[in-house]
Amino acid sequence: MTKRLRQGGLVFPLVLIFFGLMFLLINLGIVDREIWSQIIRFWPVLLILSGIDTLLRRSSAGTAFGTIVSTALLIAVGIAMFHLFAPEAWITKTESFSHSLDGATAAEVVLSCHDCSMDIGATSTSRNLITGQLTLRRDERLTETVRRDGNTLHFQLESEYRLPFLLIPGREEQPWEAALNDSVPVALRVQTNGTVDLDLRGLQTTSVDISTGDERCRIMLSQLATTLFLSGDHIEVLVPPNVGIRISGSASRELAVPSNYIRTAGEILSPNYETTSVRTEVILRPGAEWIEIKEL
Repeated sequence: MTKRLRQGGLVFPLVLIFFGLMFLLINLGIVDREIWSQIIRFWPVLLILSGIDTLLRRSSAGTAFGTIVSTALLIAVGIAMFHLFAPEAWITKTESFSHSLDGATAAEVVLSCHDCSMDIGATSTSRNLITGQLTLRRDERLTETVRRDGNTLHFQLESEYRLPFLLIPGREEQPWEAALNDSVPVALRVQTNGTVDLDLRGLQTTSVDISTGDERCRIMLSQLATTLFLSGDHIEVLVPPNVGIRISGSASRELAVPSNYIRTAGEILSPNYETTSVRTEVILRPGAEWIEIKEL
C-alpha cells in the first residue's frame, strides 16, 4: 500500500492544491469569480502535465525529477495566475517624469506603450519640454531616451513588458498623462493599443503621428496648421472653426466627414480649405479603419 501511494501521480494533488488556493482567494475577495472563465482556457495544461508525469514516473530517478518539475510548474502557474488576476493595486506603480527644454527651440517627442491610455495636452511651463505622470505594471520596463541635434531636442518615452507571453485581454489600461511645452514647435508621435485623448489646443505641433489599436482615439485640433498621420481602428478628429482640412488616403471601413466637404479624386477638402490661412493635412495610412471628422 505504501509503495503504491509513493508511485501515485503528482498531477491530481497539484490540481487540488491549485483549485483550493483559487477558491480561497475568491472567498477572501482577492480574486473575482469571473476568473473561472479565464482559467478554463488553460485546460490543455492538464493533459500536458499528465503526460509528463506518466513519463517521469517510469523510474525512481524519474519520480524524483518529476517531483521537482511538477513543483516548479506549480510555482510557475501560481506566478502566472497572480500576474493575470491579482488586483491592479498589487501589480502597478505610479511614476512622475519630466525633462528640461534646456534651451532647445524645437523638439521631437515619442510616447510609446503597449496598451496604456494616453491623455496629452499643453503646459505653459517654459522650463520643461514635457512633464507628466504614468502608471506601469511592475513587470513593465520604462525606457527614456534623450538626444540633442543642434537646437532640436529628441525625447522618447517607451515601455515594454518583460513577460508579454502572460498578457491576456481584460486588464485595465494604465493611464499616461503628459503635458507638452506650448512655446516650441513639436513633432509628436504616439503609439499605443489603448485609448488616446490628444488636445492640441495651445500646442505648436508641426506634425502628429498617431498609431492606435482598436480603442478610441480623440484628437482636438488647434488653430495652428499641422499635419496628422493617422492609423487606428476608431479615430475621431474635432475641427475648430476657421481650420481648413484636406484628407488624403482612405479608411478600410469608413471615413465619415461633414456633408458639405468636397470629394475630389484622391482627396477630400473642407469647404473653407482654399480660403482659410490655417490648414491641417490629414494623411490616412494603411491600418486606418474608422475615421470620423467633426466640426465644432
